[in-house]
Amino acid sequence: MSYDDRSVKPMSASLMRARIATKILSGLYEDVPTLLTSAIRLMVELPGGKTGKGAPYPFTIGVSPAWCSGLNGAKLVAGGKLDLVWLNPSIIPSMAVRGVGPFKKKSPLRALAVFPSWDRLVIAVSPRLGINSMEELIAKKPKMRVSIAVNDCVDFAIKFLLKAHGISQRHFVQWGGKVDEVVRPSNPHRREGIISGKLDMVIDEGMDSWGDVAVEHGMKFLSFSEPVLKQLEAYGFKRARLDHGRIAGIDEPTTVVDFSGWPIVVHKQFPEELAYHIAGVLDKIRTEIPYDAPETPSMKQLCSDTESGPLDFPLHPGAERYYQEKGYLS
Repeated sequence: MSYDDRSVKPMSASLMRARIATKILSGLYEDVPTLLTSAIRLMVELPGGKTGKGAPYPFTIGVSPAWCSGLNGAKLVAGGKLDLVWLNPSIIPSMAVRGVGPFKKKSPLRALAVFPSWDRLVIAVSPRLGINSMEELIAKKPKMRVSIAVNDCVDFAIKFLLKAHGISQRHFVQWGGKVDEVVRPSNPHRREGIISGKLDMVIDEGMDSWGDVAVEHGMKFLSFSEPVLKQLEAYGFKRARLDHGRIAGIDEPTTVVDFSGWPIVVHKQFPEELAYHIAGVLDKIRTEIPYDAPETPSMKQLCSDTESGPLDFPLHPGAERYYQEKGYLS
């Protein structure tokens, strides 16, 4: 793909329409965010062929987290159905590239960048249960009310986590309890359940949305045993410390698995020049865009492997070339 910007004027009709379209999308995010995040894809047709002639290249950005931010998003990009998506957490494209965990074969995914988003996959229990490990809880088989996330970004992880402990979600019901399924970790019913004491256990990620209230109301975050951690590592997860992290008040040594990162993911055959220029645009607008982080990350952080933004699968060659030219990878 080649580009020739010499004939494009600052106020050309095509650029005016492009700027209007993006402002409309920004306005929808401000006024009706659920509409934007549930129903919109952004598609731009770029010139195709080495000379810029021929059929246009359909460049499609997936926006809706309901169908393109988790496992399905990775599969859609790998299959050529979408060109660019934001996946959360980084472990999803990492597993996809390696063909482990929920992925039966290796997927040709590459990263343009990774946004920081510190998180962990955890199990929190009410102090009334009087237990200090999942093994102890499984031995007791208490009747509990359990809050579990049900969405494409975490379903697989919770399934693997419970499997590593030798149980599944149905065991909580067999013990006489009830499972409350929520789509988002921030569901207000979960926080209400934690505050009222009606919830006995939470299994999820999205720590920023409920971790603080869990700590305030005495819930204990369980450390995973070594055999469980080894099984989870075999699936493709990485162990991580929860204590002294982003959620204040968790000070006891606690080892769980990482669920951080928000990488921008494309197919490895994504046009190199386009990847290069997108990296350049991110560099230009870095301080203007929102992040799930306490401070604006540097460009070096956006293209490197960090605790809050894991990046252990390859950068796209076009993006990598830009970062190397600017010295961000040194």
